[in-house]
Amino acid sequence: MKKICVVVVGFVLIFSGLLSGCFGNNQQNKALDSDGDGYPDSIDAFPFNASEWKDVDGDGVGDNSDAFPHNANESRDSDGDGFGDNKDAFPFDSTEWRDSDGDGVGDNADYFPYDPARWEKPVNDAFLNLSTPYLDTLVLNSSEVRGYANNILYGVNSSGRECQVNALYRDVLMNYTCTSAPMGTVALQTPQQTISEKEGTCEDLSILLCSLLSNVGIPTSLVFTNTHVYALAYDINPDALWNCSNLSLIHYVEARFGEPMSQHYVQTYSLPYLNMLYVGGEEEKTFTDLINYMTINYRIESDQPLHLFVVPTQKEFFALRDGDIANFTHYAQWEKVNLMNGTGSLQLFTFGGIILVNEGASVATVDTDFLFTLNPSFYGTYNKKALSVHNVSGKIGVLLDPTLGEYGFPGYDVKIVGEKTVIDPVTKKYFILM
Repeated sequence: MKKICVVVVGFVLIFSGLLSGCFGNNQQNKALDSDGDGYPDSIDAFPFNASEWKDVDGDGVGDNSDAFPHNANESRDSDGDGFGDNKDAFPFDSTEWRDSDGDGVGDNADYFPYDPARWEKPVNDAFLNLSTPYLDTLVLNSSEVRGYANNILYGVNSSGRECQVNALYRDVLMNYTCTSAPMGTVALQTPQQTISEKEGTCEDLSILLCSLLSNVGIPTSLVFTNTHVYALAYDINPDALWNCSNLSLIHYVEARFGEPMSQHYVQTYSLPYLNMLYVGGEEEKTFTDLINYMTINYRIESDQPLHLFVVPTQKEFFALRDGDIANFTHYAQWEKVNLMNGTGSLQLFTFGGIILVNEGASVATVDTDFLFTLNPSFYGTYNKKALSVHNVSGKIGVLLDPTLGEYGFPGYDVKIVGEKTVIDPVTKKYFILM
């Protein structure tokens, strides 16, 4: 009891002291609220301004009057367009905020926002005359086209714009035939007609792509050269785009080749005397034009000496098994005799593998770790280095060429030559793509 009493008394004394301190501080703080706004001077960022007490971004402007309370670089938006006066090229014009070419005319009113020598809409413009029929054929807001696009995107990451662009583009490449016809020589098809026919010129397929992307909320434009029309998707992250494109191309090769591009085998084998183990490709299977080469990384641990051969195909395994030495070939540079513990890495241009032979007098217990990695041949042309990006109004844009075939990916535009003119399908403003 005595110990409990001491604790209780001590707590009461301390608690009383705290209360006294709180009351005293409250009275003192209340006395030090210079502007009478209910916030003591000690926590009031503006102790002499009753309309302000907090400055979250520390820019010296109170949050109540700061149009951008979380941005230290901005505090005022005079025209109310959502762009701070410091960044707004036209702080007193709510319809303009950017002047990309510095000609004094805002981008929204500037018909040539990237050309300082021009800004007015041409009275009779040859390019507009050329492009208008294409723009008129686009379908930018249609429940029918949107439903078709969403069916393609079923199961695709809905938060990843790049994967959606890739999925729609790859669908057109793989499921539509691109017919050859000089630009402007045949009647343009609507997106619905192209979907029905499953074929069209590069102009038709580009119109389809632009329409599909626009209907799922991805900003797009049409791009013209002297000989072709392309689609362009922008506001894209190049790394994310390549990751999606690369994965889809790998899956395509895996489906055609019938095997995954990476295969890992970890297993323990009991290998009797004069028995052998083969790990590698099947006898009748070849890389053809799908695979460039195969890398084999291996780790082997055995309690008995083994003989290791690296062979170009499985038929060498059958030849060795059957004693047909005349038809047995192997790569001498990788041969190992009396191997018990070893690691290695080798590269084959055929779908071969590794043979382990137990030449000892006892059963061998063998721990193996094999990693087979296939390198797809499309990397020779379609790879991340071939991904081209363009600056479109401060955003990254990629061209979509519907003529590339089965291994094409968005952003590959090496074949596109000539001056590229981008036109917005809504405003019909255009500029030369740099």
